[in-house]
Amino acid sequence: MADGGDNEVEQLRAERDHLQGEVERMQGVKRHRFRGIAAVLAVILAVTSFSLALPGAWARRTITNPESYLGVVAPLASDPAVQEALAREITTAVFEALDVQGKLSAVLTEQAPALSFLAGPITTSVEGFVQDQVQKIVASEQFQTFWNDANRLIQAQVIAILRGDSTVLEIQGDRVVLNYLPLINQALQSISGTVSELIGKPLSLPEITPDMIPAEVIQRLDTALGVTLPTDFGTLEVFNSDQLPKLQYAINTAREGLFALIALFFLSLAVAIGVSPRRRRTILQLGVAIAVLTVIERRIGISSVDSVVNIAKPENQAAVRAIAEALVGWFLDYTRTFLLLALLTVVVALLTGPYPWIVAFRRGVADLARNAVRTDGSVEAGPASTWVAAHRLPVMTAIGVLAVAILWLFDLTLGWAFLVVLVGALLGFVAWRVLRPPAEEPAAIA
Repeated sequence: MADGGDNEVEQLRAERDHLQGEVERMQGVKRHRFRGIAAVLAVILAVTSFSLALPGAWARRTITNPESYLGVVAPLASDPAVQEALAREITTAVFEALDVQGKLSAVLTEQAPALSFLAGPITTSVEGFVQDQVQKIVASEQFQTFWNDANRLIQAQVIAILRGDSTVLEIQGDRVVLNYLPLINQALQSISGTVSELIGKPLSLPEITPDMIPAEVIQRLDTALGVTLPTDFGTLEVFNSDQLPKLQYAINTAREGLFALIALFFLSLAVAIGVSPRRRRTILQLGVAIAVLTVIERRIGISSVDSVVNIAKPENQAAVRAIAEALVGWFLDYTRTFLLLALLTVVVALLTGPYPWIVAFRRGVADLARNAVRTDGSVEAGPASTWVAAHRLPVMTAIGVLAVAILWLFDLTLGWAFLVVLVGALLGFVAWRVLRPPAEEPAAIA
């Protein structure tokens, strides 16, 4: 009886241990599942905060930071397309302000009525001459200083109106406009002597300061020039005023929420990797998601440049493209950098993984490396070395063709071109060396 009782006790203990093991296993499965869900949510949060932080960082650096903004736009004063467009637009505004054709027609009618029909052709010729003079002005060192000062003011006023306290930028009807009348006034002063001779009397130009509102400047020009200028003369529509609240919100978010987004990204990144039951998979998910989002945002940036260029006048599209590409240049450069980092992360995670195909790949690389260094037969040749040695010339030719194709098809910087050449030369050297027998020793001198 004692033996039977002991057996029952042992059986009950075994059942208890089994049930306890099952409970622990189920708890482990639940914890594993919970950690997996938490990791996925953290990945989503990290990718979302990254996608919002990147354009926010661009806006904060390029638009809201005065020195960074000036560093972007200052070189544009030397761009030939920008100079030509500025000269053309300023000349058109000057001739509109002075009514040159009307005044020439009046002078000719008074002094030589038979020649009054020449007012139009003479105005066209003079306009071309004045545009050449204005283009010389915008190509001068003095204009570079003016350009820098004007853009510093523009940047400050763009931010000011987005914060609601601008003076140079103002809302006219349903439009937010930029006042560039001081630039027109400088052009008028620069060519006042030439135009005075054409219209037969000296020009008396008013003093215009950058902080004047457009309506006041136009009134002074009307009085001084004896013309009636349109209310939108010398102003440029920046955006529709019904878009202002959205832009103000975007700027304030970029300024105030950027660091919170960056902190949230790194926190979510750490949580995703820390709690994940399969860290390599999580890292691959992060790398692929960031790469895809970076490509999307990069394409949006490029598309925005094309959209801005397409709505510009055909004669100004080259200048508009130069300005737009300069403004989004930092964004495109950094999206390319983040894209390369994300792809590099994916490649490293794959190359160091336990997947059968990558294990075979690593063995093949190690086999080639060993047999390219050791040529005395002490290292056993694997399938990779044997195959490369049997196809040495085609392999070396393929490596060379691939390197040349990359250099030909892609516009690479000097550093990247050097890297392509270096990698190609290294691979070619390995293919040439693998399983090559040692050279015969020279015969000893008797």
